[in-house]
Amino acid sequence: MHRPLLVLATALAALTACSENELVKHDDNYNGNGPVIEVDPQFLQFGELAAEEQEIRTFTIHSVGGDNLEVTDIEIGAAGAASFTILDSQTEFIMAPGEFQEIEVAFSPLGAQLQSAEVIVSSNDPEAPHVTVDLEGAGLVPELQITPNPYDFGTTYVGCATEGLVTLTNVGTDALTITEMAHLGDGFEFVNPHPMPIELQPEEFVDVILDFDPDIEGTFNGSLTVVSTEPMGTREATQTGVGQYAAAYQDLFQVPTNPPSDIMFLVDQSCSMDANQVTLANNFSYFISNLSNYTNNWQVMVVNNDDGCNSSGILTQNSASYADRFRSSVSAGGGSYTEALLTPAARATGLTNSSQCNAGFMRSNALLHIIMVSDEPEQSPETWSTLVNRIISYKGSAALVKLSAIVGDVPNGCSGGGDADAGTGYYEAANYTGGEFLSICASSWTSYMSLLAEASISQDRYELSATPLEHTIEVWVNGSQRYAGWHYDAASNSVVFDSAIPEGGDAIRVEYAGSASCD
Repeated sequence: MHRPLLVLATALAALTACSENELVKHDDNYNGNGPVIEVDPQFLQFGELAAEEQEIRTFTIHSVGGDNLEVTDIEIGAAGAASFTILDSQTEFIMAPGEFQEIEVAFSPLGAQLQSAEVIVSSNDPEAPHVTVDLEGAGLVPELQITPNPYDFGTTYVGCATEGLVTLTNVGTDALTITEMAHLGDGFEFVNPHPMPIELQPEEFVDVILDFDPDIEGTFNGSLTVVSTEPMGTREATQTGVGQYAAAYQDLFQVPTNPPSDIMFLVDQSCSMDANQVTLANNFSYFISNLSNYTNNWQVMVVNNDDGCNSSGILTQNSASYADRFRSSVSAGGGSYTEALLTPAARATGLTNSSQCNAGFMRSNALLHIIMVSDEPEQSPETWSTLVNRIISYKGSAALVKLSAIVGDVPNGCSGGGDADAGTGYYEAANYTGGEFLSICASSWTSYMSLLAEASISQDRYELSATPLEHTIEVWVNGSQRYAGWHYDAASNSVVFDSAIPEGGDAIRVEYAGSASCD
């Protein structure tokens, strides 16, 4: 304040005859050059109020200079500003020397304890362009405090969730009820959310657990909104976090022009299978003919005995009389596991090292295709999944293993070209490895041979070197990106082509972000 107010009694008397927003002329002589502002009082005390109570106080702006005083703005600032309101709609006006204007301020506490703010009066007084009036009141109300706010979750690997604790505290002087709680923002979610409502006495608190679980790389922002019975009604707290990929991978593949294929046949030797054994033998030449459309680099062996050793030798296109040897082998042997063919299949796969009975059969870069024929369900003592995973472990790559079956229809079996019970166990194994599941009751198996031949090559399936975040996978063939016609198979950790399957000589590139090892 530049100068003391003169003859306050005269001013107060004049005020009683004026409307609330009218400018009133002082009768006193004011000396001074230029506009000069004074406010009185410079401190307003509102006392203690409960929720929804209101108290009004007044301060006065005086023009005590020699020129017109232009008031350009009246506003409330500082931490407790929300609890105070300027009631006068006129916050810009011009006052001639000697005039004054009363301003009403209301206090209705939106927070507990001491609420402090200030009125800022801006004018053209060159020496005091901003004059303040301090405001103070106390709230006898509930007040919600959210901490921390803001909350920075830091950097988290994509695919790994980081848990954060947000505390809601009643820092007021009366009971508080939380009626609603919500969170907006991708990447964040409640963990075991509290049932509503939540009652908090003064100084009581409740912890809210949030997970930050980014699904892509980048910055994430969220907000926690809490609705309660405090005068403020709704409060928000912000959260932020950064998602980061653990690693980036690029896998390159060259499709072989004459892909190697190792094919194992296992045939049920029970009496009801005699006709089926003949049908398979009669169609073997069709199978080899179809297979030759893809590759000549094939090996075939027949395994029917419990010990897993082959009874045919390892047949190739250069083997003498390989069709006759195959025919005689599919109807020979057998044992306790003849209706549990996954057991000898697993044993046979584990006997391919040098000096073992199937040495030389399983080549490291070849697709292993196991074809089983039976009119009974798979009846091994161990589960189908245990045996299939054992086969995969022997091979070393799920992408290079397929199991196909010519068995009874699932779920009800079949009849027609023979009778068969549902081929359960075989059905699951074929689906798990992407093999063929074919009905043993069909009158002709000729069409099956092309399906089994196509399934015996590996151009459609490419195992990745690391476990990917599936949504980050991108595939190129010969430099052109493929947006469709493929899928990711988690069981074999492979990219599998569904259409436009790459051919011999094609170059495949797969890029992806790797999943992190989460603590």
